Amino acid sequence: MDPNKLAPTQQRLDHLDVLRGFALLGILMVNFEWFTRPLQAIVLGVDPGLGGLDAAVDWLIRALAEGKFYPLFSMLFGAGFALMFERAEARQAPFWGLYLRRLLILLVFGAAHMLLVWAGDILLIYALCGFVMVLLFRKTPTGRLWKWALVFIALPVALMWLGALAIWSTQGDPDLHASIMGEFETEASALHQRVAAAAEIHAAGSWVENVGQRLDDARFTLGNFVFWVPPILGYFLIGRWLIATGRLVRPDQHRLFFRRWRSRGLIIGLPLAVLGAGLLHGANWSIPTPSVALGLTATTVGALFLSLAYLSMVTLGSDRLRFLAPAGRMALTNYLLQSLFWTWTFYGHGLGLWGQLPRASHVFVVLAFFAVQVVLSTLWMRHFRFGPAEWLWRSLVYLRMQPMRTG
Repeated sequence: MDPNKLAPTQQRLDHLDVLRGFALLGILMVNFEWFTRPLQAIVLGVDPGLGGLDAAVDWLIRALAEGKFYPLFSMLFGAGFALMFERAEARQAPFWGLYLRRLLILLVFGAAHMLLVWAGDILLIYALCGFVMVLLFRKTPTGRLWKWALVFIALPVALMWLGALAIWSTQGDPDLHASIMGEFETEASALHQRVAAAAEIHAAGSWVENVGQRLDDARFTLGNFVFWVPPILGYFLIGRWLIATGRLVRPDQHRLFFRRWRSRGLIIGLPLAVLGAGLLHGANWSIPTPSVALGLTATTVGALFLSLAYLSMVTLGSDRLRFLAPAGRMALTNYLLQSLFWTWTFYGHGLGLWGQLPRASHVFVVLAFFAVQVVLSTLWMRHFRFGPAEWLWRSLVYLRMQPMRTG
């Protein structure tokens, strides 16, 4: 069948592949710090050992990238769900059983990645959020999707403010206030010790020792799920809304929408992102203070606006950014390769370069590595329909080997 005669949702939307490729670069830029720093230090803010150019680069990444690209990728995940559903309906093909199996296999991939390779995995959390989305929002009307999204994105901020106000209200009782803050400081001290121990394991430990550390990291991550899962679910719903309203299906017909959000996102998002990075600089997120709550508020709102600005800019410029599409088409493979390559490079069971790469060099190393991924992805997609991980995922979902080669 002539692809030009297909309905828009039946065609492959190249601009979505471009967006995935761009999001993949941003995710690597953010994750790179955590390939060479213990993951549990994520709530401790900036590495206190940074100074000069290293500190400046770190601050720029936090302001412009950290927390801005997982929303973009999450929106694309939600968009992918909506497209798959519409395509299945158009073909009158079964969907829910296949999609639930798709999520279950993704959960297995994520668990294996988290425990065997790198604890900062997002696939498992995506799978869990996908199950929640299917369970609770399968039939939600389009007009309500973005409203529910804002509720979930705001939930961690609301909880932080509740904690901060609860502690602030105890100032009238100095003994109680001192006792509560003392407990938080004790927990913070214990966290610093766990981070130091994790650094030693990553730097010089065996692969088995690192698996044990990743188990501890996974407990830490999943134990704080309320700060990770609701926002991701919210961004899933925004992605669905963008497809259901046709904006990401026919972007040429909605250029005014994207131009407006490009402007709004930058004008509102950039100042808030800078403010949030400043307020949270060196702050311990695990201690809910008004300053931390304000910083998280600025960061969350700034991330929402900036991620929409990035989505809008790339969508409007997708024709000039087509070189990113092959990397986006095999985003799962490239994401897993990033973890495999860099944990092997930095960890003691690999090259053991832990702590030896200055923070200021991260931007250049990431850009160079991603450029290689783009080239290799382009060469691969000339001969194959899917990336290796995508092929395995699809074959397991459909319970049969999928055709791999093009032509």
